[in-house]
Amino acid sequence: MLDVSFNRLHQIKNLTALTNLRKLFLCANRISLIENLDHFTSLTMLELGDNKIRKIENLDHLTNLTHLYLGKNKVTKIENLDKLVKLECLSLQCNRLTKIENLDQLVNLTELYLSENGIETIENLHHNKQLETLDLAKNRVKRIENIEHLEALEEFWMNDNGVSDWACVDKLVNNKRLATVYLERNPVASDVNYRRKLK
Repeated sequence: MLDVSFNRLHQIKNLTALTNLRKLFLCANRISLIENLDHFTSLTMLELGDNKIRKIENLDHLTNLTHLYLGKNKVTKIENLDKLVKLECLSLQCNRLTKIENLDQLVNLTELYLSENGIETIENLHHNKQLETLDLAKNRVKRIENIEHLEALEEFWMNDNGVSDWACVDKLVNNKRLATVYLERNPVASDVNYRRKLK
């Protein structure tokens, strides 16, 4: 394991000798490019949160990766993750995303964190049937939809969005394993019977 978080690194470099590395922490630096990681074939966890990354790229060789953290960057699109089929946890909180897309190959994903973006529609999760946690807090979503097939879903975080229709909330009854639902600071939460209805 190597942790060089909270420094002033501008580049990922000079790590080629560490071929057995399993966990790499590079958060809170000044890194703008994902690069020079091809040799980390044993890596299971990569933490790149709180940097200046704009594009998800150059991860194809990290086929053993199970946890990828890219929160608090400047990423505009979910892309180039198709080879990371073992990925279980993907964090893209606090970026510049507007669309949920290109997750079809990540069939082992159990945790997906997409809060604090500009996402308007819940979509393209048809192949992510193992999802247990879905975080869409602080986005621009107005309808709860396209999650009925997520039968393993336990945690659904949707606070600070624009859901105003109870009819789409009612559909959550199909997700039998749901234990936690956050809808605070949505229009439906202003209903005087909000807590009772949600329960």
